[in-house]
Amino acid sequence: MERYTEYHAGVPVIKDKELLPGAMKRLAVLEDHLEEVMEKMCDEYCQYRASALTQGMLDRICGECEQAKLFEALK
Repeated sequence: MERYTEYHAGVPVIKDKELLPGAMKRLAVLEDHLEEVMEKMCDEYCQYRASALTQGMLDRICGECEQAKLFEALK
């Protein structure tokens, strides 16, 4: 998969302005499907979800989840 971005002094930038349309298309697809992917990952693939006895436990588990942190970063 081709990267559209690189970092300059820690700031993400488009590598080449000619890649901007492709980068925008990829971003739009991510935005269009992020909620459903996030919900599916949490509801169907989380190994800890079924073991949570209370909503509080589930909230704590989700708060510590690395995938949830990634999804939040993508929002």
